[in-house]
Amino acid sequence: MAEGRENRRGETECWNDVTVKTILRNEVYLGHMVQNKTGTVSYKNHKQVSKPESEWIRVENTHEPLISQDVWDAVQRMDNHPSRGRSGKSGSVSLFAGLLRCMDCGASMRYMRDYRKKTSGKEPEYKAYVCNRYASGGKDACSSHYINQKALAHVVLLDIRSKSMWAQFGRAEIREKLLAQKESAGREKTKTLQAELSAIDRRLPELDRLVQSAYEDKVLGKIPENLCVQLLNGYEAERKAKQERRRELTEQLAASRENEQSVDAWLDMVQDYYNLEELDRPTLVRLIQKIEVGEKRMVDGHEERDFNIYYNFIGHIDL
Repeated sequence: MAEGRENRRGETECWNDVTVKTILRNEVYLGHMVQNKTGTVSYKNHKQVSKPESEWIRVENTHEPLISQDVWDAVQRMDNHPSRGRSGKSGSVSLFAGLLRCMDCGASMRYMRDYRKKTSGKEPEYKAYVCNRYASGGKDACSSHYINQKALAHVVLLDIRSKSMWAQFGRAEIREKLLAQKESAGREKTKTLQAELSAIDRRLPELDRLVQSAYEDKVLGKIPENLCVQLLNGYEAERKAKQERRRELTEQLAASRENEQSVDAWLDMVQDYYNLEELDRPTLVRLIQKIEVGEKRMVDGHEERDFNIYYNFIGHIDL
C-alpha cells in the first residue's frame, strides 16, 4: 500500500536497491536543501530541463540528516571511481575491471577468458588480463603484460593484508613514514605556492594605497579625472585578478595540508582487512585506485614482474 492506495504491482514494503541508491545520492538526505535544479526553457516554452550545478541553490544543515557525511563521501568516491567497469555478455563485471593499467604504455588491461574450458551454464575458471594496446595493435604497440587473475588476486590480497597488519600493529610508525613520503613529494610545490601567495599578500595592500593616492591626486588637481579613472580601473582589475588567484592558491595549499586526514582515513579503512581471505570487487573498489602491471622478465633463471598498487587516499606506498 502507498498513501492509502492498493499496491497493484505486488511490490514489497521493503526498500529495494534503487531506493537506497537514490537516497545515497540525494543531498536532501544529508541534511541540505537543494533547489533550482530544474526550470523551463523560456517563459513561452514550459518544457522542464535540468540546470547546470552552478545555478543550483544550496542551503546546508536545514534539517536532520538521514545519512552521515562519511557515508556520502564514500558513495561519491565510488561514483567517481575510474574502475566502475563494463559488464560482459553474462552481465557480470570482472574482478579487476577498470583497475589495471599497463606499467609501460599506460593503457588499460583487457579481460580475457578461455571459452574452451567453459562448461554448460558455468563461468570459465580460466581468467586473465592483457594490455589493451597490445591486444589491439600487436607487438608493435606494446608487449602483452599477460597476468592470470588468480595469480594477481593472490598478490593483491597479500599486499592488502600486509598493509592492514601495518595499520593494526605499527600505526604510529607507518603514519609518520607515510606523512614524510607525501610531504616530500609535495614540498617543492608547496614552497612555490606559498611564495606566490606571499607576493600577492604584499601586493594587495600596495594596490589599496595606490587607489587612495589616485583619489587624493585627483582631488588636489595633480592628475586629470580621465587619468584617475584609467588608473583606478587598472588597479581594480589587478586587485580582482590577485584576489581570485589568492583564493586558488589558498585552496591548493589547504589541499596539501590535508595529508594527515588522508593518511588517517586510509589507516582506519585498511586496518579492517587483516583477516581478509578472498578478494571481491566491493573490497577492491573501496581500497584501491589502480594497479600498474609490469611485463615479465627473467632474473637468475626465474620470472619476475613489478606491480604498483595505488590505494585510495594515499596512492602508491613506496617505503
